Order: sequence, then C-alpha cells, then structure tokens
Amino acid sequence: MKKSLLAVAVAAALPAAAFAQANVTLSGNVKLGIANTKISDGGVTGSGTSIDDGSSRFIISGSDDLGGGMKGIFMIDSRFRPDESGGALASGNAFVGVAGGFGSVRLGRLDTYYYFGTDEFGGRAVALQHSNISILSWVGGLAGGPAIANASRSANVIRYDMPAMGGLSGGVTYSFNFQGNDGAIDDPAKGEAWSLDLAWKSGPIAVGGAYWDADYEGLPTNDGQQAWRLYGSYDFGMFKVGLTWDDSKQKGATDFKRGAWSLPVTAKLGPGTVLFTYTQARDVKAASTISDTGAKMFAVGYDYPLSKRTSLGVSYAQLKNDANANYALFTMGALGGHPAPTAGQDMGQWYIGLRHAF
Repeated sequence: MKKSLLAVAVAAALPAAAFAQANVTLSGNVKLGIANTKISDGGVTGSGTSIDDGSSRFIISGSDDLGGGMKGIFMIDSRFRPDESGGALASGNAFVGVAGGFGSVRLGRLDTYYYFGTDEFGGRAVALQHSNISILSWVGGLAGGPAIANASRSANVIRYDMPAMGGLSGGVTYSFNFQGNDGAIDDPAKGEAWSLDLAWKSGPIAVGGAYWDADYEGLPTNDGQQAWRLYGSYDFGMFKVGLTWDDSKQKGATDFKRGAWSLPVTAKLGPGTVLFTYTQARDVKAASTISDTGAKMFAVGYDYPLSKRTSLGVSYAQLKNDANANYALFTMGALGGHPAPTAGQDMGQWYIGLRHAF
C-alpha cells in the first residue's frame, strides 16, 4: 500500500510532458573477456594476460510522432568498460534529428566511413581487437596523422540519410570539425570533413562504397586525409563471403598513400558461427614506394550462443608487420591498455569472452 501511495505521489509531482513520449528504449550489451597478448620481433617484447575488449555500451533511444509522417528521433550511446571505472556519457553515437518520407537528418556524433565493409568481430562475443579495422583504417603509421576517419566516430556532424528505396541506402555526412574541437574563429578553426556512402542489397548480394575527405584543424588545407572504399558480400546460406578494398591517403607536403584489402568469411557450425578474416596492407607510396611498410593479419573465432541474449566467444588474431610498418590490433591501446608495437614488431592475441545483449 505504501509503495502504491508513493508511486501516486511521484506521478503527481512529475510534469505531464514526462509521460508524453512513451517510445523510449534502453538497449545495449555488456562484453568482456580474458586475453593473452604477445608482442615479438625487436624492441620491447613479451606477453601479458588481461581483461580486454571494452565494446560494452548502453543506448537510450526514442522517437516522437510529429504528425504528417514526420517524427523526432534521438540516441544517446555510451561506451564503457565494466572492469574499470570511467566511460563518458554519449561517448558513442549520439544525435538528435528528424525523419520522414524524405529520409532523415541527424546532428551529433556519428560513425562514418571507417566501419563500412568490415567484419563481424566487433558485434559478437569474439574480440573487438581482432576486427579488420586494425589495418583498413590506418596508413602504416608513417604519416604522423591520426587514423582515417578517426577509426571511430566523427564529432560535430550533420548527416542526411536517403529514404529506403528497395535495397538501396546511403547518405551524406559533413563535419565542421571531425576531430572534436570546435576551434577558434576564422582560418585556424578549419578542420572539416565530409563523406558519401551508397549501398545496395538484394537477396544474397550486398555491395557498397564510401568516400572520405578531411582537413586537419589549424593546418594548411592540403594537410588532411582522403580515402575511398569498395566492398561486397555474397550469402550462400551456410556461409557468407565478403571482400573489401580500401585506398587511403594522409595528405601533406608529401602524400602517403596505402592500399589494403580484406576477405571476411562467416560460416554456420553447429549452433554457433565461425568467423575468419584475412587482411593485408600494401606498401605505402609517397614520391615512390616505401619498401617494407605493409602488413598481414588473420583472425579466426567462434561465437557460441548460450541463449538468445548471451553468447560465448573465443578468437585468435595474428598481425605481422613488415620491417618499417607498425600496425596494431584495433583499440589495443585505448581499450586494452597494451603498448603499441614499434616498426617491424608482430602481435598475437588469444581471447575468450562473454557477451550479453539487452
């Protein structure tokens, strides 16, 4: 009885507007595992065991009917590590916008470019660190600039998504400063970026492409990034095969250009799914080809469902750098706390973990 009276009192105290928007959902996942990481071949070498991954998130999202086929939309996506304190609110995709028959317009912080044509390691119980983003969104570490499209979300974004038209989808993204600093007034504030993506899916076939162009804040307009990516896949039923090609460039007084390709495969095995990806970066080109700046990586894993929401994953990845390259496993420093490899070093990592979606 006391609980009922308390509920009535709280409801009476809240404004009516608090109850007007009923279409709000909480979703996300909690994901962690144990990893053994080894760095070999020159420099500081060794191995260590740790709690890894860091791709846990909770998402608050919703919509509001505006009438006439229009609705207001929003999302607050927060990333966190359950094994450590911290994790900023809205550190993932976060936006507010409107949607209707014309498509949608969103303003906020959004994934763009870097994740197109990637494999499924990040979205399953296997290790996020084993994703082919490890190679696809970097240029060998030679140019001194940040990862292509941040290898993460871009800040200060306005994005238009076209309405669904059969299997065709796509959109245009513009960022006033993609690195996340609004900057000073006038020329020093330049740090803009824009991207374009288009995809088509029909039955077992999916193909797409994306383009990215960015300038660094406070630097001449020829200092920045430029990249394009083509990808596709065919679903045979019991297994699916994909192929991605990425051509990325760090722009400056000397441009550093790198081509890379990736072959992701998933296959049903018993109640679970086998994942395999092979990815290779070619030598970087400047005025001429810079030798021994490529890398090779393979990752293999198994995602086993324990229930509809909880799954167990085990995976292994090996990344081999050429003598003058220093590619690293995706997020290994930011989310795993591991040291970055020096030029020519190789990395291997075993992982076993759990993922619960809600």
